[in-house]
Amino acid sequence: MKIRALALFVCISALSYSQTPPPSTDTEAGAAITQLREGLIDSFFKGDIDRALTYLAPDVVVTWQNGEVSRGPAEVKAYYNRVMTGPDRVVKEIRAKPEVEGRNFYGDTAVSWGNLHDQFVLADGKELPFNSRFTIVTAKRGDRWLVVGYHASIDAFDNPVLKMAAKKGFLWGAGIGVIVGLLVGFIVFRQLRRPVV
Repeated sequence: MKIRALALFVCISALSYSQTPPPSTDTEAGAAITQLREGLIDSFFKGDIDRALTYLAPDVVVTWQNGEVSRGPAEVKAYYNRVMTGPDRVVKEIRAKPEVEGRNFYGDTAVSWGNLHDQFVLADGKELPFNSRFTIVTAKRGDRWLVVGYHASIDAFDNPVLKMAAKKGFLWGAGIGVIVGLLVGFIVFRQLRRPVV
């Protein structure tokens, strides 16, 4: 569903919004990842997608909450434009307070994970609190750390999209039940009013 796909760019920017990550044993790499995070945050809040893409590796793979996968910066930009800025955009605004819960270093690669504490304001004004979980992989490419992988997801069994669909289904079912009940009642009433011969 498009609504879940909205969290894509928020996930990438999780590093930038997040609180100070837990201390790592690699202070130089930690400082570089912090700089990467700050650049992503600044780019995201300014709506500068082209600058944000400079923090992504050419072979970056991003999996959005809706299961859609973007491969490479061009696909990430296309997704962002479609969901956030295009004529049929789904998302009006994203609010997030990402929290990095942990980070592991594997040489020139780091894996960070946490909770985005994200909320989407849709184009129609609906607000959806997602609380997306994320995992982001950064790697040193040349003299820079870049995002090489990002995955975000929401609880498949308890999320605002399912609740919205269930409510809609209930309302439709109730409406159809009322109409059928009125029709049956009308037919029974007419039959009872007929004179007995």
